[in-house]
Amino acid sequence: MKIHTTTYGPALRKALSAAEFRVWISVYVATLNFRKKNDMIYILFRSLQRKLDSGIDVRLLVDRPRLHKPNYHAGRFLIRRLKEWYFPFWLAPAGHTLHAKVILIDDRQAFIGSHNLAKSSLLNPLEMTVEATDRGTIDAVDQWFTANFQDPHFEYFPAGKYEIGDMYP
Repeated sequence: MKIHTTTYGPALRKALSAAEFRVWISVYVATLNFRKKNDMIYILFRSLQRKLDSGIDVRLLVDRPRLHKPNYHAGRFLIRRLKEWYFPFWLAPAGHTLHAKVILIDDRQAFIGSHNLAKSSLLNPLEMTVEATDRGTIDAVDQWFTANFQDPHFEYFPAGKYEIGDMYP
């Protein structure tokens, strides 16, 4: 087990580059600047897109944006990008907050912690994420994701073409 603060970003990028068959992500907030090619989160999502295009099972659980919540606009923007980039994703049930920040890579690594997918979070030394490689944790995280992917209260958006408005989905 490893504890990451500001080392989370590089550790995650390394793990993603080594992914062979799946990357499952649960995210509360993801903010990226797709106009800046050196934006850390943009780079991460482009890497995920390459993995998806190569046949790796990339899935996301995403918090449902709700008016008057701090992550509303970031969430709507993320959903638009996920649709444009053909990522399959599930929105949390209405009335519930998906606050878990969890990433499962293959059957060998799980990241569980407080880091959002945002530059400010990756650079904050007060955020913490645990990187686990033990079988018990990997199996438990796999079961948690599988249960949520199968939960009919989550709204599923398969990869595909969507009508996307000028502002938000």
